[in-house]
Amino acid sequence: MNPGGASSAPKFDASLDAEWQQWKATHGKVYGPDEEGWRRTVWEKNKKMVDLHNEEYKQGRSSYTLGMNAFSDMTHEEFRRKMCGKVDVQE
Repeated sequence: MNPGGASSAPKFDASLDAEWQQWKATHGKVYGPDEEGWRRTVWEKNKKMVDLHNEEYKQGRSSYTLGMNAFSDMTHEEFRRKMCGKVDVQE
């Protein structure tokens, strides 16, 4: 059910389409139709964070750069679970 008739399909930055396809090819990423949109959304969010950080680097506000890699389609929590196993963190 879709209240108000608004589409629930994710809205992607079309200017990143070629880069997304190239990234998937470079890292051998293949998704099912139900996962593709979610992974693209996460990837775009991570790319935006990387780009913003690297702008700070160019302005001298950081001493290092970031880059996209094979894990760029994962959330922080997914990455942590994959690399560290299930870890309970007390806050």
